[in-house]
Amino acid sequence: MADTIAQEATIEMTSATPASDVALDIRGLSVHIPTGNGTVTAADDVTLTVRQNEVLGIVGETGSGKTVTCRAMLGLLPTKASTHEGAVSYPAAGVAEVLGVPQRDLRSLWGDYVAMIPQNPMTSLNPIRKIGPQIAEAVDAHESLSRTARRARVIELMTMVGIPAPENRLNDFPHQFSGGMLQRTLIAIALAGRPKLLIADEPTTALDVIIQDQILNLLLRLQRDTGLSLVLVSHDLSVVAQVCDRVAVMYAGQVVELADVDDVLRAPKHPYTAALLNSLPSAVPRGRPLTTIPGAPPQLVALGSGCRFAERCAFAEPECVAQVSELLAAGNAGHSVRCIRHDEIQLAAPTGGSTPPTFERELS
Repeated sequence: MADTIAQEATIEMTSATPASDVALDIRGLSVHIPTGNGTVTAADDVTLTVRQNEVLGIVGETGSGKTVTCRAMLGLLPTKASTHEGAVSYPAAGVAEVLGVPQRDLRSLWGDYVAMIPQNPMTSLNPIRKIGPQIAEAVDAHESLSRTARRARVIELMTMVGIPAPENRLNDFPHQFSGGMLQRTLIAIALAGRPKLLIADEPTTALDVIIQDQILNLLLRLQRDTGLSLVLVSHDLSVVAQVCDRVAVMYAGQVVELADVDDVLRAPKHPYTAALLNSLPSAVPRGRPLTTIPGAPPQLVALGSGCRFAERCAFAEPECVAQVSELLAAGNAGHSVRCIRHDEIQLAAPTGGSTPPTFERELS
């Protein structure tokens, strides 16, 4: 029932869109992982669509289900996952399903159509292999090139992602690269197969603010220059606001709000989204104190059918806990929210709702 409602809430975005224009389609995805304390529902009824040449942001606290959702996009569910429901497809690539498909049958999809940038650049490369051969290995997985052509392709990729003097850095080891250069190396590896869709799982988390800005600039430039579709995962709504066209806000394994990024910034419909905005220093007017969200996210074991944010929500009423929490159409076309009171409560943006917070959509 819930996955049907979720599909109906977002179907208006895809019903008029040809399959060739849909880069990624996720319908009713749920992932269950058994633990000693019970079965964890790491993702619950996640429904998302990414169009060609679009940047979709996925934002939420640690443990909200972002990374599990990204792994499911690639058909790489956790090895401990006991069951899953829903479907993940790539209509533009003609791939009808990836969940449950043997990995050997997905190799032509990985890299050639979709690639992923992992979270931590410090631990994602082999520390005893040189940078050049590690990039070359990714090139070899997708192209049969001569030794000279392969070296030229590696240098081309390093240049593309802004690694200075690439001819002189081919023989460096990972420990000789800064965190920002390591992240650029991972982006080069992801681009080796010339993918059409790039999944960036918190690519700036381990980096300082200046390097974060550089990496975001790089991803946005690559997306514009090559026509990539991009899924950008972050726990920071201000990062998503700078880069993305649409945003999906996740909480406790569920998508609780999905809309154009400007709609979310001007008039969030879910109390959790509004609370995230009110906790951003760059979004709150000078002189107004930052607010925190009371309590902690729920344990993802034996959850009820009601709203998972109810215990932390200032607007919660008894029916919020008792009723099934479904993704419902709200606001402008394509705006959906998992809140039964979204029509009753006003959740203005920190600036008062008339204009979005002062984020720069064009990065410097």
